[in-house]
Amino acid sequence: MIERFRYHAFTTGVSGRITHPFDAIIPIQASVALPQSGGFGTARAEGFEFHGILAFESAQAVVAGNFSPKDRSFDAVATVAINGLNILNMVTADRVVARIASSHPEDPKLGHSITPLGSYFENLRIAGFRVDLDLATATFDRLDNATKLRAAYRDNQEGFGDEFDKLTLTGRTDVPEGLRKYFPCLGPQAPRIEESHGVIACSLVRGITGLPKELRPVGHVIRVPGFGIIRLAEFIITDTERSITMLQVDLGSTPAGSGSIGGAAGNGSDY
Repeated sequence: MIERFRYHAFTTGVSGRITHPFDAIIPIQASVALPQSGGFGTARAEGFEFHGILAFESAQAVVAGNFSPKDRSFDAVATVAINGLNILNMVTADRVVARIASSHPEDPKLGHSITPLGSYFENLRIAGFRVDLDLATATFDRLDNATKLRAAYRDNQEGFGDEFDKLTLTGRTDVPEGLRKYFPCLGPQAPRIEESHGVIACSLVRGITGLPKELRPVGHVIRVPGFGIIRLAEFIITDTERSITMLQVDLGSTPAGSGSIGGAAGNGSDY
């Protein structure tokens, strides 16, 4: 039985850096961390605008952690919502939500759960085109810890091995050179699971529709000429933690820089 528990959860609403034509950090917005002892925390930002490059109407973040007498578990949640997002009038969204919820039963033999269920985009548009995403949040809610995930992949339970390979483009040889760094397990000699040093990396994106052929996505990555590279719903899994970043942008030369929108992470452990 767990007698002492260390909580861990945090969010980041918006962060980034512009490197050209000037060098400046985009101040972190709506970031909050849960103390190891648990509790409740919130952060809010409104009417943010950065040099006409990035703006949002509001961002609200919440973290909470507590022992549940009903479920006999140590539960925590980290969630952040960004409303009215606008990046150079090329990427807009009414709402972007990142959410990670975790539950660690008092009896460790029952196994813990960490899930991204509740993470989503509302009215995401890229270059003016409405983008519809099929996100695998339900899959990773069902496979809510690394032990379950590895077993499901190994045995291809309910087709998960095939699904995971599609999420990561494992084994593919047709990815353009400039995008290959976002997909570590490409090529015919790629390992059968995208894992390095205990870290499993993938995206929640099963499919993207609504874009013209000129903006055809490669997995969860979209290259927009004259703007940059967009990455959607990247998901990191370890034995004890899961984290998600809903939107990442690597801007081109005018301006140049990078930014992240909607990040959440959570885990926890006894000691």
